[in-house]
Amino acid sequence: MKKFILTIICLTLAVIFCFSGIKTEVLAYQFDDMSAKSYIVIDGSGNILLSRNPNEKHEVASICKLMTALITLEHVESGNLKLDDKVVASTHACDAEGSQAFLDAGSEYYIRDLIKSVIVASANDSAIVLAEVIGGSEMNFVDMMNDKAKELGMNDTLYANSTGLPANNQYSTAYDTSLLLNQVSKYQLYLEDSKIWMDKLVHPSGRETELVNTNRLIKYYPNCISGKTGFTDEAGYCLSSTAIKNDMKLTCVVLGCDTMANRFKESIELYNYAYANFTNKKIVDCSKPIENSIIITGGKGDVVSIKPEHDFSFAMERNSNKDIDVDIQLPSTLKAPLKEGDRVGNIVVTIDGNVVKEIPVVCCSTVDKQGFKDVMVKVLDRFAVFN
Repeated sequence: MKKFILTIICLTLAVIFCFSGIKTEVLAYQFDDMSAKSYIVIDGSGNILLSRNPNEKHEVASICKLMTALITLEHVESGNLKLDDKVVASTHACDAEGSQAFLDAGSEYYIRDLIKSVIVASANDSAIVLAEVIGGSEMNFVDMMNDKAKELGMNDTLYANSTGLPANNQYSTAYDTSLLLNQVSKYQLYLEDSKIWMDKLVHPSGRETELVNTNRLIKYYPNCISGKTGFTDEAGYCLSSTAIKNDMKLTCVVLGCDTMANRFKESIELYNYAYANFTNKKIVDCSKPIENSIIITGGKGDVVSIKPEHDFSFAMERNSNKDIDVDIQLPSTLKAPLKEGDRVGNIVVTIDGNVVKEIPVVCCSTVDKQGFKDVMVKVLDRFAVFN
């Protein structure tokens, strides 16, 4: 009993020690003293608030699994995969080194459980099973990963496997990683699993594997909503995470930290500085229709209401006096038919002379094409006016 109590005390002190120095108030921190070789903080629009060497190439270890998760979730969304599909774990997958869900080779597992074990516990064996199911082989899947990276504008990223285990010619950057995390965070399933602190995987044999989230910010930083860790001797301690505070969503990436504690500590310090010194300004509000109306020709209606397709906010330094210009670009007339949601123009947002965003302008309602009967009604109405 004494040994058990002593163990609990030691574990508690270890946690306190690891997170000592992490505070929720703003820290007067000299960023040059950070151990991270590169870092970046961006807002929801991709605007860079803080950075050091954001385009410097590094190994990012298990953060590569964000791409594995993204491609998997895209296949679920498209219907090519179903969460309740069962797939067989290969010997190759089960022989993976590093963090695992300890899958049984030859046994069947639900896609849903494999996704969760990758996102929560960074399971290499589960990642490889998903890669083999989607790509036919892990190497084919790696080609898909690299194609998706190019599509997302991750121009300084190259993958060599689905797990992030050490490999020749595999790298990414803090900036590219922030793009990737922003993309995968659009999936609700990813956000749900990313917030899980502890869970378990029940194997077909009845054996259980405990899944523990490797992202300690989920437990120790209340604003954190998602993230992914990574560590190898080559990569150092890495963390990509997302937080929301005061309706401002930020993504923070730190690469190459010297200790596990520092990757969490330095991420929180970056968040604290950004939230203290920047504020979120809503520039475009999609809940408000645009006052300009567009004349419709050949339609049952003569005009159509329009609105921005989505909101746009931009993080700015507090008390800054930036020159913001919102240019609504619309045609003078449109030809029916038009459907609700059809794109009919653009809103171009310029800040200090730089274009930062283009937002589609869409129809608020449907305008059907007029038929012969509609034409005759209009003619008779006009005739009645003149008489």
